Amino acid sequence: MSGSDLYQRQIAECGDELMHKVWDGTPWMIDAYTGSHEDERHFEIMEWCHDNFGPEAWPIHGKPGQWHSGGATVMGWTWIGFATKEMMEQFIEAWPLPDEVIKL
Repeated sequence: MSGSDLYQRQIAECGDELMHKVWDGTPWMIDAYTGSHEDERHFEIMEWCHDNFGPEAWPIHGKPGQWHSGGATVMGWTWIGFATKEMMEQFIEAWPLPDEVIKL
């Protein structure tokens, strides 16, 4: 099975049909610090992904794409999945954690 450790863990733990439908096209998932949906960082990340990887995928609605962000943000952290490992690595390099953020 290809994909990030996060993808592999989530599929193993709760790999129901919906989880597969949502993430199988973008299995290189990370837990990215985006801030809240109102934060400038969140908007900048979404815009950056769109500019670099094209329109966001909406798998539940049959809309293909090369990246996808999860619908839930918990304490500033959002799952973002990418079609390739290289895309994921490009994102990680472009969006390092802010100094004040501590990953629990």
